[in-house]
Amino acid sequence: MIVNNRKATIAMCISIIILLSISVSIVLVNFFTKHNKITKEMIVGVNPVASTRTKMIYQEPLTVIIKQEEKETISKQEEIEVTEGQENISIEAKVDFEDKIPEDEVEIKIKDIVDTMVEAVIEEVAETEEKKELIPTEYEGFATIGKIEIPQTGVNTFILNQVTVKGMEKVPCLLYATGELNQNGNNLIVGHNYRNGTIFSDNKNLKQGDKIYITSLEGKRVEYTIYSKFVTTAEDVSYIKRDTNNKPEITLSCCTDDDEYRIIILARIED
Repeated sequence: MIVNNRKATIAMCISIIILLSISVSIVLVNFFTKHNKITKEMIVGVNPVASTRTKMIYQEPLTVIIKQEEKETISKQEEIEVTEGQENISIEAKVDFEDKIPEDEVEIKIKDIVDTMVEAVIEEVAETEEKKELIPTEYEGFATIGKIEIPQTGVNTFILNQVTVKGMEKVPCLLYATGELNQNGNNLIVGHNYRNGTIFSDNKNLKQGDKIYITSLEGKRVEYTIYSKFVTTAEDVSYIKRDTNNKPEITLSCCTDDDEYRIIILARIED
């Protein structure tokens, strides 16, 4: 799934770059304005996901037309191709430059600009993917389901995928879930209040508007905003199966300092 998302992201970025490069290419093409009307075309971008290639058609001194050509398979960036004999006219140049760059140099400059921009975006996307934090599936012998971060209280630890006495002694645990982490529905995460600053000891200090970050095993990190906080009895479970409007929400639960009640915190993704 991450590979597909990565390909889709790269393809989208390349498409954006192509549009930007058109503006640059128009200026460059406008330099050779005193030639006969000869229409040429070149490949300026390839989308490996959609199996298409984007072709720029230009006419000295003027035209820039964009069209896409479907191909059965595209495995790598194609070399720029130039053909002659077309007669398409689209946008007429209104600026005439006395200084002209030789035709072959213009083509090289356009290719260099596009290639450089595409390579930069691919590198940036690759670096972003590498920065994704893949969560270990095990912590001290217990299976994990993700990670929780609460900047206001300094919590930055794993979430176990089920509640056990020994597991609860170490980190928060998932008690109830209507789906996977960061997917639609409510996930109830419980943790001890040791009153020493660890796990959920400082949940009593959280307030509406504070942020909670949940990262799933595949590295998807989502920001939640606290929108409700209240104290209730241990028997009250009315908040668990609540209507989340088909959106992801999380619930944190821990004991009060006197162990008599529960501090409940509700958080959701802000639009």
